Amino acid sequence: MLIPAPSSCPIFEVTTTPEASVVTATGDLDLAVTGRLGELLSREVRLAPPALVFDASAVTFCSARVLTILLDTASAGVPFAVAGRGRALLRPIAALGLELVLPVQWSVDEALAWLKLVPQLR
Repeated sequence: MLIPAPSSCPIFEVTTTPEASVVTATGDLDLAVTGRLGELLSREVRLAPPALVFDASAVTFCSARVLTILLDTASAGVPFAVAGRGRALLRPIAALGLELVLPVQWSVDEALAWLKLVPQLR
């Protein structure tokens, strides 16, 4: 499902499979879109998929507020992972010292594989 946005806003797309829901973001994730992103991820959490992945591989800017939304999603009770190790995402994570609490995988496939391993590590 493609979530429509004005031309200057990022695009969010949700893909659902039997193993996970993947929310893909494209463009700048600044303060102007945090409400929409938060609502989208909250809705996906309420749907209780087996796993939820946020794909940020096409994100060109990521505000600190977006990281707060991702942290909130990670603690919402649905297995959650972030994919896309681009500078736009990793730079604010490193600047805020969040590497250990918000690990980022290279791709959606790696994020799904990591989510399968997490229960075994506990």
